[in-house]
Amino acid sequence: MTVKLNGHLHLHDKSPDTPASYYYGEGDVHPPVPEEIEEKLLKVSTVGEAAARVVDSIAQEAAERRQMMGGVDHMWIMLSDTTDFNPACTSVFTLRDHVSVEMMAEQLTRQSEKFPRYRQRLDSTGHLFHGATFVDDPDFNVFSHIKVRRLPEPAGKTELDALVGEVIAEPWDLSRPIWDTVIVENYHDEDGAVCAIIARGHHTLADGQGFVISQLYMTSYYDDFKDMMDGAATKLHKAKRGQLLPSEYNPSLQPFDRLASNDLAAPFIRLFLTVVFWLSFVFSSLISVFWSTYQALRMVFLVLFTFWRIEMVVDEQPDGRTPNREFSTSRVFSLQDVKLCQQAFSGPRPGFAVVGVPKDQRKNARAKKGHVTLNDVVCSVMVDVLGKEIASKSEPSSIWGKVTRSLNKVLPSPIPFFVPISIRAPGDWSMRNLSTGANVYLNPAPTLTDDISIRDIHAHIHKCRYELSLFKHSLWPKFCFHVLQISGQAPVLFPLSWFPKSKEDVLAVRLARRWVIKPLVDACLQSFSAILTNIPGPSKKPITMAGVEVTKWAALPPQGGAGTIGIGIISYAGGLSIAVSADLVPSSEGVTRRICENFEQRFELYVARAKEVLDHQD
Repeated sequence: MTVKLNGHLHLHDKSPDTPASYYYGEGDVHPPVPEEIEEKLLKVSTVGEAAARVVDSIAQEAAERRQMMGGVDHMWIMLSDTTDFNPACTSVFTLRDHVSVEMMAEQLTRQSEKFPRYRQRLDSTGHLFHGATFVDDPDFNVFSHIKVRRLPEPAGKTELDALVGEVIAEPWDLSRPIWDTVIVENYHDEDGAVCAIIARGHHTLADGQGFVISQLYMTSYYDDFKDMMDGAATKLHKAKRGQLLPSEYNPSLQPFDRLASNDLAAPFIRLFLTVVFWLSFVFSSLISVFWSTYQALRMVFLVLFTFWRIEMVVDEQPDGRTPNREFSTSRVFSLQDVKLCQQAFSGPRPGFAVVGVPKDQRKNARAKKGHVTLNDVVCSVMVDVLGKEIASKSEPSSIWGKVTRSLNKVLPSPIPFFVPISIRAPGDWSMRNLSTGANVYLNPAPTLTDDISIRDIHAHIHKCRYELSLFKHSLWPKFCFHVLQISGQAPVLFPLSWFPKSKEDVLAVRLARRWVIKPLVDACLQSFSAILTNIPGPSKKPITMAGVEVTKWAALPPQGGAGTIGIGIISYAGGLSIAVSADLVPSSEGVTRRICENFEQRFELYVARAKEVLDHQD
């Protein structure tokens, strides 16, 4: 007898010889087939392999993310993708002897071995959740990055400046390492130079300081520079631990130096210095937060108050920004002349720094309060030069240009400079962007003619000093740097990545780029008249490159938006010079040369007034 339950036949009378198929019809549910143990083990092995693959993927992703560039590095790519910004850092060396392609290739090969980004290309750009990286270029050949050019006669400074402008304006090929070197074979000048080298690097490679560090690696200055940077890192390391002499923290603590070598007193001195160092750090940080917030709010107000009516040094470009650039450099000034200005105009009144100091003992004389730095002097001169250049421009042709000029006559109109701030730690040799920056608003002196008084110069320099000091100690630009760095891991955090040029075939992206993104980026890049940076070079003696003496060295940051200019200040071999780049607009052609010439004249006037002050003290 059979009973059918749950779709299976259950037998009361079973016969072991009856096949199972006898009891099951076609519509009946068959019992599960038993699995072999080997098959179960095979499935477990497959799960283990899958888990291993997941672990490997996570490890690979973590390794790739460690190699991703920072958000500031990536920002330069997105800016040039969005607008007409050209992120070119440029150096120009003039040499006392000729340099062959082979000699230069040898130096550049050394450079690429020390700084791998010179033999790498960009990869993984354009993603939202995966940052870009530098990867080794399998086709890298140092000779493909070296060009040889000859200038038209007379092959002097004018012709070299024109060529540098052309090199700056060249478009970038992001499928190869993003740098170039140009050897100018037939350049010559009155300083004895017979050759020139133009080096150009994309800002994504490094900030200005990193780019210059990599250039110095090819020179005889490298060893001294390395010792200087490593020495600064060592000193900071010791200062945090109270391991320096008391007088190295503050000259007034010199009487305690002898106790630092006493076996009994030394531990207590070290503990005291450590506590004082960190208490001072915390206290100064708290004070800095207050002044930083004040500076940030003030800067935001000035940006909103001025960005829409800034009159650029270069004439208007109603048909769009020209891709062409012009370039020029000033003659070299003695750093001793800068020091004369510092001594004459430091302190609460002219000559205060050297009052009562004999002339032969003034070498290191400086005011304890209100000391004027090299940047204070140079920026004071530069804002006078730009103010004069803007005032001498012809009447604007556009209606908006006429409106802004009329408004600027009645509204306060300081000249905004974007000034980079390096946050590179002492001893950091990496090729990265480790700098931030902010706008500084400076007013020209009340008198831009040669009859400016000594007191007016003193007051003008100290107004610029106040603005620069407030800016230099601000913490918010550094905070913004670290926030922006995060977007390197996930570019989606930076709004420019939402609407890439590669997606312009999508109507919404095309409209957003044209009517929202580009106008906003242009407004930011045109919220200042100039990018101004000071690059400290080998200031004491000439250096050599490939065994050949460098007679002059110029370095230049990129420009911002349309009409802005780039200004580089560099000290070299006991002298100081400036370099300027600008859009090459026919109606204002030669503006870089005029700025350099006017800077020379204005600086000479400041030096003459400084000598009057110091001579009066005698």
